[in-house]
Amino acid sequence: MSPQESYSRAEEEEPPPSRLLPGSSEIPFEERRPLHQKELHIAPMLNVSKREFRKLFSILSTKAILWTDMVVDSTIAYSEKLEDILEGDIVPNIQVCQIGGNSPEMCGEATRIVVEQYGYHEVNLNIDCPSDRVSLEREFGAILMKKADTAFAVVEAMKKNAPPGVPISIKCRVGVDDWDSLEFIADFVERLRPVCKNFYLHARKCILTGLMTPYQNRNVPPLNFPRVYTICNQFPDCDFWINGGIRTLEHAKSVCFGRRNDDDDDVPLPPPVGTSSCQEEVVPSVRCSSYTYPNGTEPPTPIAPINLRGCMLGRAAMENPAIFADTDRYFYGLEKNPCRTRREVFEAYCTYLEEIYPRRCSDDDPEITHKLPIPDVRPEPGKYCSVCRPIYLPDSNIEELDGGAEMKKSSSYKSKIAPRIIRRAIIPIRGMFYGLPKSRQFNHRLDVLGRDRGECGPGYIIRQALKDTISDESLDEEFLPSEVYSTQRFH
Repeated sequence: MSPQESYSRAEEEEPPPSRLLPGSSEIPFEERRPLHQKELHIAPMLNVSKREFRKLFSILSTKAILWTDMVVDSTIAYSEKLEDILEGDIVPNIQVCQIGGNSPEMCGEATRIVVEQYGYHEVNLNIDCPSDRVSLEREFGAILMKKADTAFAVVEAMKKNAPPGVPISIKCRVGVDDWDSLEFIADFVERLRPVCKNFYLHARKCILTGLMTPYQNRNVPPLNFPRVYTICNQFPDCDFWINGGIRTLEHAKSVCFGRRNDDDDDVPLPPPVGTSSCQEEVVPSVRCSSYTYPNGTEPPTPIAPINLRGCMLGRAAMENPAIFADTDRYFYGLEKNPCRTRREVFEAYCTYLEEIYPRRCSDDDPEITHKLPIPDVRPEPGKYCSVCRPIYLPDSNIEELDGGAEMKKSSSYKSKIAPRIIRRAIIPIRGMFYGLPKSRQFNHRLDVLGRDRGECGPGYIIRQALKDTISDESLDEEFLPSEVYSTQRFH
């Protein structure tokens, strides 16, 4: 059965009950995720893909699909308040909650909670994480690729606890340790097919012997895009997404769609990296980054498999988030993007931070803001300390200040906004000036202000760092189109 035939059959089946996206009373979920549309996902990253990170990317794109970082099943099942890590209605984008665990009962209960209480649109089981703590000590993550029966039981329980129409998916590697053949990953998919038809494949194997760190497992094993295309063709009734080594929107689009005509040859692809050649029976539709110059050969470029539903970008999103400002236009084909300049992005993001983490420099309450929900303390309107007043009321006279004295930092100084809140708010925007002048100075200023002026809030810290280091011209310069960015970067 061809991929085209499988999609025709899927369209003839009776659709599940429609669900509405959070904040929408008009757009059914299924219409926002049609089968024919390729998808761009922002991959889950530990201690990065928090609610602030997802909020920033919802400002950059209305269409990108956003993931939480992995949340352990027991944390979800036993915690009463999860707003700090799981609140699902902060953005209008489709969001995926990734769960880690090996207990069918616990993962099933966690699935019910994240869908019913927090409104996530898809729940994913992590069979990808290679860290010693996860795979070796707690025996979930990538180790489950070696325990397909356990993975089957967990996914089956998750599926039973999910409402109709909510996809349950798996994120895994194309191999693990010495089990890295095409036959191994094909057998794994075949075993899980009865309970799962959605697979996110990281196109590298991982090594669980402890000789590699998680960082090395994301970079050292060579990419193997052809294996993903082969699996797509071997299982036309399943949907797949590819992850690994994709650094730009142009590269993402070429991976998902393939080159369709000779005119596309004018658009450059990132230079390949790695040392081993791809040896699979199916030729990929794009350059695989494990092909090498000059020994490697350039494969032909047919259209990518129809059931390759999209791709994931992770490190690129953390290192250079500004490139995703062109997602809606370039990748999804919309007329325009939500924001034209970095100033627009920062204004929306800082406004959001000031709402969820308001200033604590002008209140007398000793309770510390260290997670959500925050203490029920709000600054009085128009009352600012002498530190942040010039940012929020630039035309005011400091000498006439009547609310709050300047914060004095001493050896006993302790901000009423916890450092973890400041870090979470700052991490997403550290790469917004990647490759531009003053990027390093901007990040250094963020760090200094984060240590010294935490009580004025993360919104103030970002605004002040921008004022101190970034020119108006840089803030108001329009984002480069992806076509121009790729040309400048690779030529």
